[in-house]
Amino acid sequence: MTSCSAHRSSKNKICAADGKAIRYDWTIPEVESLLQAPLMDLVYQAQTIHRQYQDDSIQLASLLSIKTGGCPENCAYCPQSAHYAKTTGLAKEPLMQVNDVLAKAKMAKDAGASRFCMGAAWREVKDGEEFDRVCEMVKGVSDMGMEACVTLGMLNESQAQRLADAGLTAYNHN
Repeated sequence: MTSCSAHRSSKNKICAADGKAIRYDWTIPEVESLLQAPLMDLVYQAQTIHRQYQDDSIQLASLLSIKTGGCPENCAYCPQSAHYAKTTGLAKEPLMQVNDVLAKAKMAKDAGASRFCMGAAWREVKDGEEFDRVCEMVKGVSDMGMEACVTLGMLNESQAQRLADAGLTAYNHN
C-alpha cells in the first residue's frame, strides 16, 4: 500500500486508519488468490487488521417490541405488517404500558445489556398519548443508565427533538 501523501494526485483519496491509501490497483492474480483462499484464513486476516484499530469489546443490547403487529405498510420482509398477519400468525398487540417496558429494561440491564431498543409497528408515530408514553419509556431507560434506542417509523422534527430530550441515543428507521 502506498501512503496517502504519496498517493496519485486524486483529490478524493480514501485512506485507511493507518494513513495508507486504500488500493485500487489490484491485479487479476491477486484477486484470484483472495477468491481461492480458505474462508477462515480471510476471516483471520480481516480480524487481525480490525483488532489493530478496534478493541475487542462488544455491546450487549436487548430489543423489545413495544407495539406488535398491525403496521399498515406492506414491507414483504417484515412480520409486523398487517398484510402478512395470516401468513405469520403474529397477533396485533397494543402499545405496552411504561412500567411493563421499564421492568423488561431492568431485566435486560441485570442480564448485562447496556442498550435497550424498543420497536413499534407503526408507519409513523402520531403525537398524543401513545407518543407521550414512548417518551416516558425512553426517559426511564435512560435514567437507568442504559442507552435507549427506538424504531417508530417516520417522525417529524419536533418528535425527534422530544425523543432526544428524553434521552434517546439512537434511532433506527427501516
